[in-house]
Amino acid sequence: MSRLIRDDVDRFFEWDVHVPTRTVYMGAEVDETMAERFMKAMCMLEPGGDPIMVVMNNVGGDEYHGMGIYDAIQCSKCHITLAVYGHAMSMGSWILQAADERIMAPNATLMMHYGTWGAEDHVKYVRVNNKEMERVNALMEGAYLERMKAADPKFSLRKLKKMLEDEVYMPAREAVELGLADKVIISP
Repeated sequence: MSRLIRDDVDRFFEWDVHVPTRTVYMGAEVDETMAERFMKAMCMLEPGGDPIMVVMNNVGGDEYHGMGIYDAIQCSKCHITLAVYGHAMSMGSWILQAADERIMAPNATLMMHYGTWGAEDHVKYVRVNNKEMERVNALMEGAYLERMKAADPKFSLRKLKKMLEDEVYMPAREAVELGLADKVIISP
């Protein structure tokens, strides 16, 4: 592989990846373009085997593209640290659970809830969509519950489902207490 020149580094950084520091930035809404950029960045950095830092300030977005990002993080052979600055909301809070290490800035906010799906069609297709929505919700519940039970083995699926029925906002310290993040970044 040829050596990177300054123009290459600048071009990659423009695409949400800073190669010299092995950092990927995830600030846009989770959609097809953002997911594709993220996965390309992971593929570019994966061969190095060194840790990867993902910096997030994310409002959430599409469940399927988010699950692609979640899987890319989970399947990486590199140690992935995900740092939240600003917020990790909705799909962003689910993606956060995929990282090996999850850290949040002191003023960051995590928001979780059941996703919203619009179903306007023939009743048969509404039923099909509902079944798929239940499948995706079960995957999300499993990701959250695994982390929450690690922090509190008595935390129940029933309690989690009750929480997800509404939008639940929590500051960084509360997210750590619930097991949805590992630590709050301390200023030097």
